[in-house]
Amino acid sequence: MSSKGGVLVVDIGTESIRSALVNDKGSVVALEGAGPHFVSPSPGWAEQSPVEWWDLTCQTIRSLLHSNPDFDVLAIGVGAQMHAVIPLDKKGEVLLERVPIWCDKRSENVCREIREKLSPDEQVTKAANLLLPAWTGPKMRWVKANQPEVYEQTDVFLTAKDYINFRLTGERYTDHSEASGSFLYSWENRDWDEELLEIFGLEQEKLPNIISSAEVVGKILPAVAEELAIRSEIPVICGAGDMLCLLLGAGMTRHGASCDVTGTAADVSVFSPRPLLTQRLMNLHHAVEGWISFGILDSGGGSMKWLRDAIFRQEEHKISYADIDKIAGRVPAGSEGLLFFPYLMGERLLGSSLARGSYFGILPGHDIKHFARSVMEGVCFDLKMSLDEIEKLYQGNIREMSIIGGGANSDLWCQIKADVYEKEMYTLTEAEGGIVGAALLAFSALGNYTVADIASGWLREKKRFVPTFANQKYYRSQYRLFCEFHRIFQEAYRFYGEQE
Repeated sequence: MSSKGGVLVVDIGTESIRSALVNDKGSVVALEGAGPHFVSPSPGWAEQSPVEWWDLTCQTIRSLLHSNPDFDVLAIGVGAQMHAVIPLDKKGEVLLERVPIWCDKRSENVCREIREKLSPDEQVTKAANLLLPAWTGPKMRWVKANQPEVYEQTDVFLTAKDYINFRLTGERYTDHSEASGSFLYSWENRDWDEELLEIFGLEQEKLPNIISSAEVVGKILPAVAEELAIRSEIPVICGAGDMLCLLLGAGMTRHGASCDVTGTAADVSVFSPRPLLTQRLMNLHHAVEGWISFGILDSGGGSMKWLRDAIFRQEEHKISYADIDKIAGRVPAGSEGLLFFPYLMGERLLGSSLARGSYFGILPGHDIKHFARSVMEGVCFDLKMSLDEIEKLYQGNIREMSIIGGGANSDLWCQIKADVYEKEMYTLTEAEGGIVGAALLAFSALGNYTVADIASGWLREKKRFVPTFANQKYYRSQYRLFCEFHRIFQEAYRFYGEQE
């Protein structure tokens, strides 16, 4: 390999389209980004333009390669936001100007209809998940019911990652991570499920073939290579959904690994040989063999952003998260009895979608520093409920967890996680986990090394946080109260929602 060589990674996010160069040491050498538009034409709808994704991908790649002319690109790997639905006709043209993306909820009526045919237990048994509007299957069914002319013209439905791969190579494939997020995939057979397709009224001919995330989709098309000013015939690796790439970059390359991700949303997960079948967790096939079982909170880091913007808002300047850390650090563990319930965006599996964010137990002695620390603690208490479910079902002990995402930048929050979860927690030196994960898949496809073998040489621990025995006493007590009030509040959420 050239001393200045490596892989080109494309990362399609909701807020940014990024291209990066990653060398054979796992270091991000250079990165370029641009912001796509987001449109919500109706309540609950969320759309973006696939053509804009492609245009910005080309723009960032050209800029990146122009600034790094000596870098020898050996392969291209793609990771992207999951659960978009992109209908292509036989000519490869996108049939919708904008498409529903991961957070689009327009297919709730479709889900309600299908739930009458499949009980919750049957949903989990067949698809390893409860039926939710996020999955691509309900979105495809919505297109068929509401835009039948689009459905009839559709030759294949692709996700964001698979669309970028198609534009690069002309090939139409998906991987197991994206297929498992469709609710049309048999977790036991690792293929499209004929019965589920029949229930949804969808044709398998409109779905792409499923290949490994580390498999070569094809080579870059000559015309595309010329447009990007890049060497032709470069292999393009299938890649995986952004969540799974991120988890690879967080060290989840071997069964038993566990991770806390705190971005706008937050989740805790374990890498298991089989999905953990329960109505209280979600499951996605990993980018390598095995499954990621996880619990998710839609407003994890989002709760901290709300805290900063709503409570710490100042006219002169915006306070930093580091400043909030210092303020919250002045309060002892347990926030002197103050509890925060981080449901600004409702709940997915452990409670009601009508849930609201709230403080409970405010006393005259509580002030802004208690409000800050209790937000951090409340997010951890919610995620611990999912972690408890994981540990109940997972056949093995979870002794430590990696931390990745924006929350990993806060030493205070990392220590709170260690104390609440009662696990050793550690951060990593490379913060760009999603890009590193896609690069791991690309390098694995290029050689005879497994993703786990490559990751063992790339991923380095930055800092470790060990549970503090004295703090655990307070957190155990607060966690019991959190769980009890979480149960009690469900009726209040339902009543509150009925009044709107």
